[in-house]
Amino acid sequence: MNDKYPKRLLVKIKKYFEAERKRLILRIKQLDESDPYKDPDHANDNADIGLDVREEITHQEAKANISQVQKRLAETDEVLDRIEKGTYGFCKKCKKMIDTDRLSTNPLATMCINCIKK
Repeated sequence: MNDKYPKRLLVKIKKYFEAERKRLILRIKQLDESDPYKDPDHANDNADIGLDVREEITHQEAKANISQVQKRLAETDEVLDRIEKGTYGFCKKCKKMIDTDRLSTNPLATMCINCIKK
C-alpha cells in the first residue's frame, strides 16, 4: 500500500463522520420513539380500524426508516474504522490511493474509478 492518506484531510473527514455518527444515533432513537407500537398502552386501546391501520403504517415506516439509518450508521462506522487502521482513501481492490476529488464527492468510496470500471 502507498503512504498514508494526507493527515490534514483525514482530520476533517474524521470529524465529519464522528458528528454524522452522533446524528445518526440520535435519529434512530427519534424514529424508534415515534413508533406507535413502542407505546405501552398501544395494545390496550380499543381504537377503530382506521386508527389501527394508521398505526400499522406508521410502525412500518418507522421500521423502514430505522433500517436505512442503521445502514448509513454501519457505513459511517466502517469509514471511521478505516481511518483508524490507516486504510481510508485506498482502494479495497488494488490498494492504490483513491483520487481526492472522488473522495470529496463521495467520502464513502471504497474503490478507485479504475477498479469500478473493470
